[in-house]
Parts: sequence; structure tokens; C-alpha cells
Amino acid sequence: MHKYVSSDLAELAHQLTLSPRRLRLKQLSGIESFLGMVDPDLAYPYDLVCYTITEYRPRATEPRATIPGSTLIADLVTMADHLSRKAKLITAELPESFNVHEELADELKVSTKTIRRWRRRGLTGIRVLFDDGVGRTVFLRTTVERFVKQNADLVKRGAAFRQLSPAEKTQIVQTAREMLSHRRMKRHVVARELAAKTGRAVETIRYTLQRYDERRPNEALFARDGQPLLSPRHRVILRCFQAGETPEEIATALGCAVAEIRSAIREFEARRLIESPVEYVYNELFDAPNADALILNAPEPPPREQPKQARPPKGLPAYLRALYDLPLLSPEQERDKFRRYNYLKHKAARLIKALDPLNLADSELADIQVLLEQAEASKKELVSANLRLVVSIAKRHVGTSANFFEVVSDGNLSLMRAVEKFDYARGNKLSTYASWAIMKNFARTIPVEHYHCRQFVTGQDELLGCAADHRSVPEPEADLESVRTVLAAGLSELSDREREIVTRHYGLFGQGPARTLEQLGRCFGVTKERVRQIEKRALEKIRRSLAPAAAELIAE
Repeated sequence: MHKYVSSDLAELAHQLTLSPRRLRLKQLSGIESFLGMVDPDLAYPYDLVCYTITEYRPRATEPRATIPGSTLIADLVTMADHLSRKAKLITAELPESFNVHEELADELKVSTKTIRRWRRRGLTGIRVLFDDGVGRTVFLRTTVERFVKQNADLVKRGAAFRQLSPAEKTQIVQTAREMLSHRRMKRHVVARELAAKTGRAVETIRYTLQRYDERRPNEALFARDGQPLLSPRHRVILRCFQAGETPEEIATALGCAVAEIRSAIREFEARRLIESPVEYVYNELFDAPNADALILNAPEPPPREQPKQARPPKGLPAYLRALYDLPLLSPEQERDKFRRYNYLKHKAARLIKALDPLNLADSELADIQVLLEQAEASKKELVSANLRLVVSIAKRHVGTSANFFEVVSDGNLSLMRAVEKFDYARGNKLSTYASWAIMKNFARTIPVEHYHCRQFVTGQDELLGCAADHRSVPEPEADLESVRTVLAAGLSELSDREREIVTRHYGLFGQGPARTLEQLGRCFGVTKERVRQIEKRALEKIRRSLAPAAAELIAE
């Protein structure tokens, strides 16, 4: 499938493939003639292109846009290949001598890869069938002479190019390592400076360094994004800084300037921010030209008229009763705080995206830190105003049992996550969204915690002694016997084959080790999928026959 940049040339190529085959060489000659006069920096009318190739002027229907010279060169080369393939030309039909890829590469002293790359620059190739029936791309002598004349410098540079030797590659890597020991630089900066020293192409140097890093990840110089990796010296600085030492103390210990230590610390902080992107709920208002005035500098809405103070439930400790003293937010206050919270994070994320870890000032990190601290303060206000919601939901789920405070703590985490994910622009209240998030989390975590408490009992007497209502805790053996009784009742509702499959699959009632579905399939002479279907139907029967309480007991 041939791809054209210009739709007009793609249409012309299609029309030419429908023309008589005897005109094909004349059309290819017209393409070559036009390539000899194209300037990549100019634009050409479609009518001129069409007349040069076909000697016919197109009908005047609607005006067509001019075609840039660079686009014209690429599309005409594609057109020549397209037309020659459709015509199925043979070597005897060619009007002059020609060369294949390998012969032309030897003549111009370049690689065949370079020849293929030059085709995009205007080296026209046509497809012909050789005597052995194999189609090959060939280059006519007039085409080669025209291309060499138009691109003399390019051909000269290509002939002078030679591949890097292993010794040269090793030297490039060693020099790059030395440069990084004195100054932290990105890969493309190192490649540019090395290219100026060695006379090699920048891309050649960059590719050599990239291949070295890919083949020796333990000795790599750069990360995938082109940033320099931490050297052993920088790792020492990082460990000292994380241990709480000041830049002055680290500089004294390493015998270097304090400015070097501060620069390394700034880089560490910038990398940490970049690797941990700020998540927030975007709003179109954030990109308004006067967003600061509309969001941050706007006056805060007045507080709502507080109803009669809610009475906290009985049995709560002082720090939970204090939650009921905090005023609730009005809908306008809540939207305003969420707008500020997400906009502050939006501004911080935008600054982080623009950070250059190797070239930044303390003020840039300070600005980001201020924005994140302000956003965190807004989040704390939103969480604090809704903490009593967690307490009320927790009481409905677990009452005043011993793990009530653990459930409240877990619910607080759910509330914090809800604040981070809540979209105020949808018109809902946070309490509505957070209630579902908290209850969903309780529904998932409370049964699991209850299961672990029952399975891993340690010090049952102590647990009984501190229970608020002094209810007895059932013994594990009694629980197990209850499960067996209920399970036997459910299995009695099944057919013989269903009962055999369920008991053998799970190893119940002395049936030996559990068997896989494939093993059961061989026993019953059916496929594994059929066994799975029978088991699924049997389990559905058991669930329908058991009371809800018994089903929950089995699930535990």
C-alpha cells in the first residue's frame, strides 16, 4: 500500500495506473524530469505537475492548493515505484543502463541502508522483473547522475562516513562518563558536545550511548528518558541527606563545595516530584486566563447557619465527641474549598511538569512546596468537616464492638481517598459520594477482619473479659460442627453426580485430597468445562436451599 502526503498526487497516481501500459515509461520519464527541477523550499501548482508528467492539462474544475517542494519530492518517488509495480516492467524494456541497490552502494561508497534513506530525498527507483522472475528496485543512470548533481554535499558526506570501531565506541562511553563526573547533563547534551569534539554526527553519538545503556544496564549512564543516572558519589550524598545531615556537614565530609551538595539535593527533590505525579480532578476553569482571581483571590462564601448542635452518640471517647463541635460546610463552602484544593494541585502539577532536574533554582521547588502545602491544608479542612460521617456509618455497621475504633480509622482513610477523587463540578455533595465509598470499603474489609478474628484466636479469655456486652464467643470446634451440619443439609439437595463432583473437588467428608476439574472430567468421562458447569449449577442449588445466615457461615 503506497502512502501519499498530497491527496491530489494520490488521485493522479490512481488515474495513471488506469492508463495504457505503453505510456508507463513516458510517465516515469516525466516524473524524473520534474524531480530535476524541484526546489524543496518552493511550492508548485498541481496543474504544472500534471502537465509535466502526462503532457495534458487537467480540466479546470475547482482550484487546487499548491504542493510544497519537500512533499512533492517524497510523493513523486512513491509514484514512480507505484506505477512501475503496477506495470510489471521487465529489464529489456528499460531505455538505459541501471544499477541495483548493492551496485549503486559500491559505486557511491555508501551502505545499502543509506541508498534506501536517500530515496526519501529524491533518488527515484523503479520496480522491474528480472529474468529469474524476481522483482527488484533499480536506479537508471540518468536518475543517479541527477541525484548526485543535486545533492553533491550529501553524497560526499555519505562516502566519507565510516562506522565506529569498537575502540571508538569504548572511548565515547569513557569520555561521556568523565563528563558526567564533572557536570550533570542529559544524553542529548553529552552527544552534542562529543560530536563537536570527535567530528561525528550527533545522532551517531547518541545512538552509541543508548545502545551501551541497553546492553549494560548495571553500568548504564542514562535512564530511559535521557536523564543521567545517579553516580556512586551522588548516592552517598542522597543517603547522607536522607539521614538528616545538613548540606554543610555533607560538604565537609566529602571535601567539596556546599553549592555542589545543594545542587544534588535539588536534583533529588525534583526527581522525586516528577516520579510521583500529582493527582487531581481537572476542571476547565483552571485554564482560564484569570483563574487565580476567580479561584484563589475570590472571597470565601459565608458559613451556613448551623442548626442545633448534634448530640454525639453515647460511649464515644472525648476525641470523637469533639468531632461534633466542628461546624458543617455549606454547599457553597464545600464547592469553593474543592475548587481551591484541585486548582492548587493543578498549578503544582504544571510546575512539576516544567521542571528540569539538572537546571533549577531553590525558588522553583519552594513554589511547588507552598502550593502542595496549601492544597493539603484545604484537604484537611474538608476531611475534618466530614469525620462525623465516618463515625455514624461505623456505628451502623459494627455498633460499639471492640473493633469499632479500628473500623473508624479505616473509614477515615476511605474518606480521605473520597476527597481526592470527588468531582465537585457534578453538583453532588461530598457526603453522598463519601458515604458510598465508606460503606463499600466496610462491606469489603469488615467480613475479612471478622474471618481473621475467628480463625486466629489468641487469648479468648482476655477477649471475653474486655467485651462490652460480655457476650460469649463461640468455640472454633462448635463453629466447625455447625458448618458441617449446614453443608450436609445443602448437599442432600443435589443429585448423586453433583454431590460427587462437589465433595471430590473440595475434598469434603473424607473424600481424600481435592481434585482438579480436569481429573474429575477423566473420572466421569466428560470435559473439564462440563464439570465446571455441573459444579456451578450444584453450588447455586446449595445457595438457594440454605438460609441467609447459614450461607454467610459457609462463606466465612
